[in-house]
Amino acid sequence: MGDPKDWAEKRTSKRIEVSLRLLVRGVDKDGVPFEDSTESYNVSREGASFSTTHELKMGQVVEVVIPRRPLGRQTTDFETKGEVVRIVPKGEHEWEVGLKFVGPRFRTYVSESA
Repeated sequence: MGDPKDWAEKRTSKRIEVSLRLLVRGVDKDGVPFEDSTESYNVSREGASFSTTHELKMGQVVEVVIPRRPLGRQTTDFETKGEVVRIVPKGEHEWEVGLKFVGPRFRTYVSESA
């Protein structure tokens, strides 16, 4: 499990606390496929964190879909893959997971020098 202080020092972009709907797909630590509808705690260009009831492994890669609200003609969802870089137990059968995007990066619309 990753130490949150170590991960904070490695961040290369500012995290924004925001609750966005996420669809996460992959396999759990036992190799059982899952699809989880959840919400983010925060996001950045580089990654996201969320809670899940599926126990994952450090270093594994999952698929992430962030549905976009229709804005004019653009209704394409943001899709990427993320590597599990942090796992924090939150209770019985619940974990907070931190991902580092290994596919397309998320556009945050906030100055990252702030």
